[in-house]
Amino acid sequence: MIKLTGVNKYYNRRKQNEIHVIDNTSVELPDSGIVTMLGPSGCGKTTLLNAIGGLDKVDSGSIYIDDQLITRHSTGKIDDIRNARIGYIFQNFNLLDDQTVFENVAVALRMVGIKDKKIIKERVNYCLEAVGIYQFRNKDAGALSGGQRQRVAIARAIVKNPRIIIADEPTGNLDSVNTIQVMNIIKTISRDRLVLLVTHEREIAQFYSDRILEMKDGKVLSDKINDSSKYLDYQLENRIYLKDMPVAGRFRKDDMTVSVYSDRPWEKGNIKMVLRGGNLFIDTGGKYNVIDETSNIQLIDDHYSAMDESVYQDERFQYDKYMPENFKAKYRSVYTPFNMVAKGFKTVKGFRRLKKLLLLGFVFAAMFTFVATSNVLGVLQIDDNDFMLSDRHYVTVSNPSKNTDLINRVSQMKNSTYVVPGDSTVTIKVPLNDYIQTSMASAALSGSIVRSDMITDKDVKYGRLPAGSGEMAVDKMMIRRYLKAKAGKTAGITSYDQFLNRTVTIPNVGDRVITGITDTGSPSIYVPQDQVMYYIANSPKGQNQLMGDSSAFDVSQGGDQEEAQTGAAASSVIDYALRPSGLKIKKGRAPENDYEALVNYSHAEEFPLNKTISKKMNNTPLKVVGYYTNDTPEDNTYVNSSTIYNNYVSKQKVMSVYSDNPQKLVSELKAAGLDGQVNYDRDKAEFKDSQKSMTRNALILAGVVLAIALIEMYLMLRSSFLSRIKEVGTLRAIGLKKKDIYSMFLGEIIVITTITAIPGLILIYYIMTNVIKITSFLASQFMVTPSVAVLSFVLMMAFNIVVGLIPVWRTLSKRPAQILSRTDI
Repeated sequence: MIKLTGVNKYYNRRKQNEIHVIDNTSVELPDSGIVTMLGPSGCGKTTLLNAIGGLDKVDSGSIYIDDQLITRHSTGKIDDIRNARIGYIFQNFNLLDDQTVFENVAVALRMVGIKDKKIIKERVNYCLEAVGIYQFRNKDAGALSGGQRQRVAIARAIVKNPRIIIADEPTGNLDSVNTIQVMNIIKTISRDRLVLLVTHEREIAQFYSDRILEMKDGKVLSDKINDSSKYLDYQLENRIYLKDMPVAGRFRKDDMTVSVYSDRPWEKGNIKMVLRGGNLFIDTGGKYNVIDETSNIQLIDDHYSAMDESVYQDERFQYDKYMPENFKAKYRSVYTPFNMVAKGFKTVKGFRRLKKLLLLGFVFAAMFTFVATSNVLGVLQIDDNDFMLSDRHYVTVSNPSKNTDLINRVSQMKNSTYVVPGDSTVTIKVPLNDYIQTSMASAALSGSIVRSDMITDKDVKYGRLPAGSGEMAVDKMMIRRYLKAKAGKTAGITSYDQFLNRTVTIPNVGDRVITGITDTGSPSIYVPQDQVMYYIANSPKGQNQLMGDSSAFDVSQGGDQEEAQTGAAASSVIDYALRPSGLKIKKGRAPENDYEALVNYSHAEEFPLNKTISKKMNNTPLKVVGYYTNDTPEDNTYVNSSTIYNNYVSKQKVMSVYSDNPQKLVSELKAAGLDGQVNYDRDKAEFKDSQKSMTRNALILAGVVLAIALIEMYLMLRSSFLSRIKEVGTLRAIGLKKKDIYSMFLGEIIVITTITAIPGLILIYYIMTNVIKITSFLASQFMVTPSVAVLSFVLMMAFNIVVGLIPVWRTLSKRPAQILSRTDI
């Protein structure tokens, strides 16, 4: 039983154009029969019907269906009640035109929990036979006539055996013949079910209804029991009653009789009829249209008489036939993760050619998305190889007073391994004289001088650790930068191991052999402990190899100009320990104490023994203590190691401290009142600062490209959805829950994204892989890896799902009646 108590509904409430469409309506309806709502257009009949059926909400009052209050329940609970108890017949049919008649009806069974294919087939076919449409079961609903479509709608409404049928002007779009046929079916259903009918045809209502509610301006003016044992004066358009025709004539020839009837006086004409081979040929001279017995026109040799209840009494329908035994309707989702995607593929496959061409937009969107994502990650990702200028273990400590005691103090700290005065970075030039054409070529490798005892054999990638004073090892990072710049390609240098066993000449020190290539993740040159200061004091300072650049630069952080020079003045004073083998003391002795000097014998008269000369080290004049001769001409001055060290310190305003834990060392320095900075952090910060403008411009460009791609996808998805508003409204109206609508579109979005994004990403991945090979700059601006392709796909999928479901969400926030009333939301 249905009960309404004080139901009110307004349109445009509290506005000047407010309409009180349901005005304080209270009514109780029976369990069976046809209850018809009659009244002029706009009086609220359909709105009241929609409210009872749960298709629309009311502003106040209560509606009960079998003692269940539907005006206070959630949408999901109302859907459960609608599915279990109510079937709908709409004036505009609301069929899924691109699906078969069978599928249009079967969906109602699946929604109430019937999954058995045999039961579904038998029940659907029985209902289609009952409404006379079985022969069209495999035809698309969109290809049927109006009367046929309405029969499908009736079959869909009754197939799940509901207790209530809601029929909103089911004959409004039908001719007289189909009107009677449809109403006969509805009358048959009403014998044991309640049918709520809305119609404008008073004669139809009075003939078929058991009860009539007269409505006007949202109010029920009268509620009367109807005597349906009356006659229906309803002339059917397909019936011609011959005895009522005003003009009749008969022509006889032998055994052939031709009877002619007309609704108007004879007109002049010439009709020829020919019988040949059992066929009748008629020629009217173009004056009349010829309709034969194959049409639905019936010729009745009688007078017209009004219809009585016999027109529907012979109709029969078994409500429970083929339904499962003890079946209780309960909503079941019609979508699973598998069939959600499968139906998505089916839907996309059924797209028309133009819509399939629009899918190319998603392919290009995928390509744009990859380029933008690759660009963003490329400029944001900072690789150690992009900025590291020195070993990651070094900490630079300020020493503005150039104080040796401060160096000794820092070297004694807990987290200090050893200290190098000045900057640790130098440049070595590796000769590439494999061919005559490249005899003058060399590879400039810049990195930090590091003691070789700081690494072990496991750090060596190629070759071995340096074992003697004449050997060194260099790290892969330095060589990688050189190879990346393709500077050695002409000399045939394309791999790391080609640098092994090459001889490097260090000014004032001599030849050194590269015995190993390490892989420590730092641009470092590993030398024996006793060789560190020789390299630091005599090698040219570092050159910037980042981005393939080999221009010289000063990294001494405030040192005097002399500290970056390697000219004659600096190189003429040499550690006596580095003297050539041919050097012999002619007179005097070797320099043993600080600031003692050994000079060339040619200066004996100019520089007397035990006298100071103008040349200074650490602002201290050198004292000549001996003269030497040599097999080769030279004019160098030799001093002891301490003098060299003190002189070098006097030119350095910083010191480089090696530590296994640079952060802890910085904290220790800070506690001691000293300023220390981790080289790794400093280099990274400086690199970021230098890249700010480039990064900002790249991000803006990438953002624009990404926005274009995403907007394009949004517009295409929204356009696709808006073309299917009617389908969504239909599915919601017949009881499909919101979650299944979401699943339906989710499956389609997943399929569309998959079949368009994957080809687009494969194509652009191939293109970009070759583009970044052109220059190292492009390689630094774009990250082209499989993970970026996967990320782009995930980004596209996530965006498409979100923006694709936004219009679905906005639409589903409305009640089914609101969705059906609009075609553009």
